Amino acid sequence: MPLSNIFLACSERNFFHLGDTIKWQWVNGDHTTTSLTIPPGATPWDKVISNDPGNTTYKYKPSVLGTYNYKCTPHFSMNMQGSFTVVCPTASVSISASGPTTFCSGGSVSLSKGSGSFDSYQWQQNGLNIIGATNSSYNATASGSYSLVVTNSCGNSATSNSISVTSNPTPKPKVTPTGPISICQGQTATLTANTANNITYQWIKNNSNIPGATNKTLVVNSAGTYKVKETNSVTGCTKTSVAVKVNVTCKEFPESDLLSAYPNPTSDYFILNTSGFENEIAFVNVYDLTGKLLQHEMITGEATMLGSSLSAGLYLAKIESDGEMKQVIKLVKK
Repeated sequence: MPLSNIFLACSERNFFHLGDTIKWQWVNGDHTTTSLTIPPGATPWDKVISNDPGNTTYKYKPSVLGTYNYKCTPHFSMNMQGSFTVVCPTASVSISASGPTTFCSGGSVSLSKGSGSFDSYQWQQNGLNIIGATNSSYNATASGSYSLVVTNSCGNSATSNSISVTSNPTPKPKVTPTGPISICQGQTATLTANTANNITYQWIKNNSNIPGATNKTLVVNSAGTYKVKETNSVTGCTKTSVAVKVNVTCKEFPESDLLSAYPNPTSDYFILNTSGFENEIAFVNVYDLTGKLLQHEMITGEATMLGSSLSAGLYLAKIESDGEMKQVIKLVKK
């Protein structure tokens, strides 16, 4: 028979998968391939194959399962005939990742199927269906073991290989001031970052790294916006905190200017001469050297008594009026 079939030779392959394409190829002469008995619902064919351009091949794609018989004329009397059977293919699928499968929280990796076309897709995480994940690819953002279940046109299903995805948590940096963050010139404010395992620190002022500022605590003496960037030394995940603004709102006056205290030092209590502030809405706050507020008094007259409950040590009395630091005086308790 002067015909060749790139998928089918009568004595070679008789089984095809649904969806395969069968092709008859002209070799020489003029011939016709004609369907004989075919499955119900299948499309019959009767096609001339010759060296005429456009007729050198004939392709047929079976759409129904079953056995197809055909003949080749004018040589049918010479037993030039053939048959093939169309069966359901088994399903097989694999998946791959587009990039690293370990990343920091907020990251992702795209997972997609390999070759092959299927009628349905269902992605799974840890063996459970992911609601709405029914495309041929999936963007994984959470830790877990991911796989893909597919179903072909015959209803056969298959489950892919699994890919493990790890989403490492990012640090949760937070800056806590220890004491006031509105200070006078010459004073300091202390900022402390939260503690966690495997964390390194980099302090930032006005969006620029502060050289050498890599401890948990930062002591500052100038105005600015301060943040801390925390990095997990194991995972490499990093995050920067919300900024804390330190203000320098006053200057330190000589003790003889407006505010004075007597006796100072004392072993009992201090009397502050607050005559310069009695006509304002003003307060006096007493802090220890760590910035802890120990006493808060409203100024109501020319003198204010404070400090009777303080233990021996050095303290700072700060006058605040109209939301601003007005003056600071050092107090020594014996």
